[in-house]
Amino acid sequence: MTTTLTRVLQLFEQHGRPLSLAEMARALDTDPDIVAEMLAYWVQRGRLREVSDSSGQCTRCSGRPSCPFVVRLPHRYELATTPADDPEVRPPCSCCG
Repeated sequence: MTTTLTRVLQLFEQHGRPLSLAEMARALDTDPDIVAEMLAYWVQRGRLREVSDSSGQCTRCSGRPSCPFVVRLPHRYELATTPADDPEVRPPCSCCG
């Protein structure tokens, strides 16, 4: 039986691209707050990493945090390692089913 926590990693493997919290919550049909906790767990374990889609720099004002010209994109995550690196998520061998 696959746990929802393991399904998070499987979704990243299936999509092969960075995913947002909203995309993950929809795909798992789970509350975004719960998905955020699962993502934080995998980031802490080193299996996922947060990626930035933009530099957040404005060419007009040297990238001040309050600049209205810098688009704030949602946090996105991607796989940081391969499944074979973590025995917890490695599929069972053929002898144990």
